[in-house]
Amino acid sequence: MDNKKVLQILESLTKNKHPMNNLGIEDYGYLENENEVAYFSHTSTTDEITERVKEVTEKLAEELFGNGKEYERFIMIIEYNRENEMMMAEMASIHDFVELCIKNKKMIWGLSENNDIKHLRFSLIASR
Repeated sequence: MDNKKVLQILESLTKNKHPMNNLGIEDYGYLENENEVAYFSHTSTTDEITERVKEVTEKLAEELFGNGKEYERFIMIIEYNRENEMMMAEMASIHDFVELCIKNKKMIWGLSENNDIKHLRFSLIASR
């Protein structure tokens, strides 16, 4: 995907959303300079606690491993609405995803409340 398009997506995802609007230019800078940037996004189809995160992280993992490319840096934005906030029990599935897909690579992540969505949505920007 074109790096400029990915930056536009990232800016729209973080605009006016605390704490993600605190991403500094250094966080965007490496994306502009990378040769290849990919954008992945999935939304859960269920509101069942822990299952919704597992569902989304499994889809993200399939895409990351399915394209046969090795990424070095990641920005992950997890969006939820006020009625279906993230729970601590759901962090285990996120931890499993990070251990499987990210490992010892650089990752910035954050939670963002977005009442325009019904379910949980993960957006992942990966660069090589």
